[in-house]
Amino acid sequence: MDDPRDALARGVADRTRTLLLTLNRQDRLESADVFVDWLGKACAERDLDTPAREMFLRALRASGDPVNFEILMMLNEFEPVELPELMERTGLHRVAASERVNDLAQAGLAVREMINDEIRGTTLGIALVALVNETAATAGDALAKELAPDS
Repeated sequence: MDDPRDALARGVADRTRTLLLTLNRQDRLESADVFVDWLGKACAERDLDTPAREMFLRALRASGDPVNFEILMMLNEFEPVELPELMERTGLHRVAASERVNDLAQAGLAVREMINDEIRGTTLGIALVALVNETAATAGDALAKELAPDS
């Protein structure tokens, strides 16, 4: 995998772009004048850091729950996990598992295939897991060195 920070930024950008374009299309379909060309203005002013930051913080909140993070660690972009398998591995009831997956999907960390109830990871979710695991491994190594008894 690429540098997790680059993949994380790409995932945040992808998810934020999807939301911005969806909102922009919705605004054009509605006849409201309040949001006319807001996306064009934001792009011209290079003022898209705020929605990207908000999306990143939302992803951090959703992934920060230990059970949600466990779910994310099970997901791979190419190999989907079926909901029953996820339920078995986490011990969650169907409703709880479904709601957690929905939360992860809303934050752009997972994709839920409604037809066969399979869940896949996204670039953002996979990169976030890689960054957390990389950071934990580095911290664990530092702790092992610092706490090792002197010889």
